[in-house]
Amino acid sequence: MTVQRDLAWQNIEADYRAGVSRKLARYALALDFKMLPPEVIHQAKRCLLDTLGCAIGAFDAPGRPICEEVVGELGGTKEATLFGTGERSNVLNATLFNSFLVRFLDYNDLGGGGHNSDAIPAILAISEREKISGPDFLTSVVLSYEIGQRFVDAARGVPVQKRGWCFDIRGGLSMPPSLGRLMGLNEEQVAHAIAICACHSNPLGILDADREECVMAKNLRFGFVAYHAIMSCLLAQKGYTGPLRIVEGEAGLDQAVFQNEMDYELLLDFSGWRILNTRFKVLCTNGTNSGTVLATLALVKEHDLKPEDIASVKIKAIPRQAGHTSTPAKKYPRNAESADHSTFYANAFAIKNRSFGPESIEPHHFTDPVILELIEKITVEADPDFSGYQASSEIITRDGARYFKQIDTPHGLGNDPLSDKELEDKFTQMAEKRMDGKQVKQLIDMVWHLEKLDHMGKLMPLMVFAGPDSMGPG
Repeated sequence: MTVQRDLAWQNIEADYRAGVSRKLARYALALDFKMLPPEVIHQAKRCLLDTLGCAIGAFDAPGRPICEEVVGELGGTKEATLFGTGERSNVLNATLFNSFLVRFLDYNDLGGGGHNSDAIPAILAISEREKISGPDFLTSVVLSYEIGQRFVDAARGVPVQKRGWCFDIRGGLSMPPSLGRLMGLNEEQVAHAIAICACHSNPLGILDADREECVMAKNLRFGFVAYHAIMSCLLAQKGYTGPLRIVEGEAGLDQAVFQNEMDYELLLDFSGWRILNTRFKVLCTNGTNSGTVLATLALVKEHDLKPEDIASVKIKAIPRQAGHTSTPAKKYPRNAESADHSTFYANAFAIKNRSFGPESIEPHHFTDPVILELIEKITVEADPDFSGYQASSEIITRDGARYFKQIDTPHGLGNDPLSDKELEDKFTQMAEKRMDGKQVKQLIDMVWHLEKLDHMGKLMPLMVFAGPDSMGPG
């Protein structure tokens, strides 16, 4: 009987060693900064710069004082810095607060399987706690993008959202390895951290569903996954175990999320660098909506059109956008989360204000009679011939003039990425409202030279820009 038992145990352990969670853990611990090509390191810095700018630009968010108050009430060990005020809390609280700010404007990146800049606050918090160097921080940032994108690639062309989940479910696999390597976990511990996190961190698709109003909870959909990833690493480090066959096992992620259609070859193909495909937005809007707004902006500026000139606006977009950002739940937004996901509002705002930046989330715009009147003149139609980010806008004026613009690739996306200078300008436009020019320049310079930083905690004082009265409106 002892032999049979030992054989059974050996078979179980063999399955675990060959499982997905162990392979991801092995990949994470084997990755070293010296293995990263210069262009990958540089792209990770670009991701960080854009992420910090988005967080600074979101400080006026209505949900920020709420998050700040809750974090203050919870207290905790002062091991990580809150963006803005510089208050310190434990890594869990800092992750939630800072993640909220990064996500709020919907201005953050497209890459790593979603808006993977949401992963950076947790990596920063742990790096500050563990006194991690710039090179090790950058390596973990790269890792989060690499695993995150592979998870989404493994969907075999069927978006996770169509299966009823939010694509931030990927964080259950991508965040424990990214954080665990910084915390000194070994391969087995990282694998268990993945298993613990992935079975408890599954955000539902309703957070960003087509026919549902977007709400504040959307801003923490990845933040909570990262929160659980930290907790999972802390537990696994002390010997707590999880279901190591979390992906391929019975009722695991493959069966529950992918209906047994997950492509393991794509998930575990560690060749290449997915982070290089990350793109950065020029507008505070859902990525698929970028083309429509840029087309409308081009027409308004080129022909000097005013709201009173407009008779009608006909928007054509890919089916995904027409179905996601043009539903009744989003036509007349009453909060920022729905405004940045509304084709109607974004184009109406663009016609009146000739922009669609962070100012578009200010609540008074949602009841602006000029914008509301323009919304009534806009129609949105799905064009089955469009793909990627293609979109068009046709404006007919009251005097009968007809103007048309098609955007095949919105600037910043696809094969038209932002330059370093444009990323710096985007960052500066948000940061200069909170910081003086010297601090802005110091922060940009530190990011570009992060490989020289011996402790990531030295970056955090430069992310302090609010006074002690920050609990009120920013």
